[in-house]
Amino acid sequence: MTANKRRRNGNGDDDIAKAIHRMVDAMRAPVAAQPRAVITPIRVPNVEDFLRHMPAEFIGKAFPNEADAWLHKCEKIFKVMNCEDEKKLLFATYLLNENAEYWWAGMQQQMQTREEQVHWISFRTDSWRNIFLTQLGRTRKLSSSHYNREI
Repeated sequence: MTANKRRRNGNGDDDIAKAIHRMVDAMRAPVAAQPRAVITPIRVPNVEDFLRHMPAEFIGKAFPNEADAWLHKCEKIFKVMNCEDEKKLLFATYLLNENAEYWWAGMQQQMQTREEQVHWISFRTDSWRNIFLTQLGRTRKLSSSHYNREI
């Protein structure tokens, strides 16, 4: 029976009731609001986003400085769009047409045969551009010598 009796202090107050009231009061205390960090979702750029910048196509009939200028303009767009290298390669090769497109298809095939990975860095290096422009130079020489023979 003594277990069921509530403890009372000298004033007749119930100790358990006081403890509950203190806990309720503690829960009601204002808590400083934590500032919420705004997390913006990362949007992966797509081809439509890239094309809004109106990049020029590259057909391969260019001098080295023109090829460099084209590549530089693409890289400016990539920087603004915050593109990853995988997307850079996809977007830049999307702009290749005519001779440039055939060249790139051949280069991809050669790289796959050698089991090399195709990366943006390998696409944009001087050696790749030089190979491309050298091949185009041969094509130009052949077509100009053919043209000269007919005259």
